[in-house]
Amino acid sequence: MTIYNDKKDDTLVELTLLGNEKAYEELVRRHEKAVLGTAYKVTENRYSAEDASQDAFVSAWVNLDSLRDREKFGSWVCSIAKNHARNLVVHYKSVTPDISLDLLENTELTADESFSELVGINGERERDEKLRENVEALSEKIREVIKLHYFDGLSVEKISEKLALPAGTVKWRLSEGRKQLRKEYGIMEKTYNENESLVERVMRQVEELKLWRLKNDKSGFEDAYRAALASVETLDDSKEKSHALADVLLRGYWWLPGEKNEEVFARIKQAAIDGHNDDVMQSAVAKEHGKLSGHKKRDFMRNKQIPELMEQGFVKSAAYVWFWLGYEYLAKKDLERYLEAHNKVIELLEPTDVYYANALAALKVTPKYIQKKNDTTMFIHATGEVLRYIDGKLYFWSQPGYSQGKGDDNNSSLFWNCSLFENIIFDPDMKVGQTLSSSDRKDTLTLKEKGVTVTTPAGIFENCCVTELSCDMLRYVKTYFCEGVGIVKQKIGKQEWVLSRYQIKGGDGIIPFYPGNRWEYDCKSEEDPDYEILTRENVFEVTAFEKGSATIESYGLVEAGGYKDTWRGNLLRARQNYYIEEGDKATAIDVMPYMRRAAELAETKREKLHTEIASDVMERIIVTEPNFNPDYTQKGRWNFFTYYHVKKDGGKISIPECDRKLSFEWKNSAWGENAYKVLHNFLYDILDDAAGCVWSDEWVSGYEYEKDVSIYSDNAHVIFKVLDDETVETPAGRFENCRHIFFGLTNRSGGWGYRGGKKEYWFAEGVGIVKMSAVFKEEKPLCVWELTEYRGKGEGFFPIADGLFRRYEPSSLGHGYHASVEYNFDEDENGIVIFRNALGTQDRKNYEMDLENIKRKEEEKKAKESAEKE
Repeated sequence: MTIYNDKKDDTLVELTLLGNEKAYEELVRRHEKAVLGTAYKVTENRYSAEDASQDAFVSAWVNLDSLRDREKFGSWVCSIAKNHARNLVVHYKSVTPDISLDLLENTELTADESFSELVGINGERERDEKLRENVEALSEKIREVIKLHYFDGLSVEKISEKLALPAGTVKWRLSEGRKQLRKEYGIMEKTYNENESLVERVMRQVEELKLWRLKNDKSGFEDAYRAALASVETLDDSKEKSHALADVLLRGYWWLPGEKNEEVFARIKQAAIDGHNDDVMQSAVAKEHGKLSGHKKRDFMRNKQIPELMEQGFVKSAAYVWFWLGYEYLAKKDLERYLEAHNKVIELLEPTDVYYANALAALKVTPKYIQKKNDTTMFIHATGEVLRYIDGKLYFWSQPGYSQGKGDDNNSSLFWNCSLFENIIFDPDMKVGQTLSSSDRKDTLTLKEKGVTVTTPAGIFENCCVTELSCDMLRYVKTYFCEGVGIVKQKIGKQEWVLSRYQIKGGDGIIPFYPGNRWEYDCKSEEDPDYEILTRENVFEVTAFEKGSATIESYGLVEAGGYKDTWRGNLLRARQNYYIEEGDKATAIDVMPYMRRAAELAETKREKLHTEIASDVMERIIVTEPNFNPDYTQKGRWNFFTYYHVKKDGGKISIPECDRKLSFEWKNSAWGENAYKVLHNFLYDILDDAAGCVWSDEWVSGYEYEKDVSIYSDNAHVIFKVLDDETVETPAGRFENCRHIFFGLTNRSGGWGYRGGKKEYWFAEGVGIVKMSAVFKEEKPLCVWELTEYRGKGEGFFPIADGLFRRYEPSSLGHGYHASVEYNFDEDENGIVIFRNALGTQDRKNYEMDLENIKRKEEEKKAKESAEKE
């Protein structure tokens, strides 16, 4: 009996909102049976019902202030439990028959009833047979009790007597069997100790929240975040609480709408300081110096951030700043200070830290870049990598670092390449022929073969296993693993990396980890390189391996002589040399002779079209750049040449970008109202980002959904609706019965804001997109782009066919701005591609007026700051 027993629900709710935790404990005690019963009616499974009930009480606590009728707390929390239970059922049924967790200890069932209890009353015969196969694969002792209980219908007591085992042993074997069976279907058991303290349980919850970084699809993250945040806030004030709070808030800041603002950031930094959370502090200092550039940034990092961090004891964060300060010196080609900064990193950190590995890698390769010969080009990369075992699977955890130079490294990051499926490098539980789909259904991973022999310059490797990854980012990655050696070969499209030399000092497993283990790779290609390769390096070396986590230094370089006098070689020469960096500024270079030479060498229809469009964009970039052309009449603001492979999958059409080596751009954007409209010449990309495609046959009137999506490894929330068909008039004509879609995209982290907000698209059958309207923020004007010219028609609401042409322009622009985007479709034996020519310029008079206004505002700001100091 407590002082709260006789209080009504509304009083307990009010007391809880005032911070009285005991009052909420009474609400939980009072309603837990009803909530559990509600959830059980949905799940028909005691353990799942308990999960749903616990989540419901956490959600109710977090959202308690939204409950208007305080007396109806009981019915309200039951409705929340019902929703959580439904979500659990939907998730479980999507991957498995109903594997019950209920242990019918002293109940005897018929064989049919007990088997149904294990597989679900409505289990299909095919699923039942699969489950029986999985039962046969269990160890003998566990298989025996599973069969006696679920197939023969014996109670725990009867099994105990029959096998002369303690009842506790029988229960354990049944529990372990269920866990292994559920694991076969991708469902994880809760594994916490019921006797752990509240602090231990909350800290475990925080660690589980961090694992969301491994998922492509962040659906459900917000619920987990709110629950973890609520749990942390129940703790008494302490260093541990602040440390955990910083971890949780940072994940919300990264991935949730409404959580990315200065107030939240200030709270994150303060929690990191109070809890001495060195990992979170790195994100805080990165945001602070990320606002600056040039010498102001370097001075701030060296003279303010590093001394303050060292004084406060944030050694890892100080080393982090030293590392990126070194990168700033690299941009200035200041070798002396670069070496000083990276040696400081080595001095401050342990080999287990990813920035220790990163600095080691950078020190080995970057001096070669700074001291390279002028008559060659060089591209380098230096990264630190962390690979981590979690639940037996090997994951790619993190990879800070950088690249420099002109050229490319041919997708040299082998571990990252094969981890694009949910960050998994290797899953030892996969069976040959088994294919897994990612949480966002975009990527697949298949274990293709075992027992394969692979020959490389490093030797002959037997009994290799082969995985195949299909994804939008790299399209196709085939990796060959040899037990005790690691990756011996990896194919990406028409190129492959082969092991050329290796050193294994210790460790075992599919990739043996031990300090000093080292792998070197060489690249082969089915296509002739476009330039003469003088030197190539691609090296991985383990710096530390502790508690299932490997830290690896990775570095590489490609030094090349001149580009070949081929169509592609001349395009690459132009692409790699159309600007030079001088300090913090870039100056355009005349590369049109290379473009004209490419036009002369173009042979196929696609090569000729590619060169024509690319030359138009390149010439516009050069003639609109004042540093190159003093007589410019328009200033280049937002110009792009890009092309895409068209991908058809069922009723969906998407446009993943292809070969960025030949894409180029010139951005000098201003952020006024009219400039905001210019940014939307990414017409197709904006739609493809938000919806995952540019067209789907599911888009019929009334279709809608709401979900979290992943865009460029960033996260957002999208609301998508298909509205009634409409008639649309544009400068290109009148279009009847246009399909009308709407979506609202809420940016999780603020990195690509203009692509977010509210958007509407109209599609005409046989033509495609005829109109788009956008509002990024309510205070911004409506931005409307319309079809102004088109050639060719096709089938459906987004036709794709050889020779199609579409041109779009904004309906109104001011302040001297000009904008358009043109899409040209080309088909050959390799499929269909779309070339994009995006224009964004501003009249010279208006541009120079903007410069004067910026200069005046800076002078006014300095004068104000000076006056305040006086």
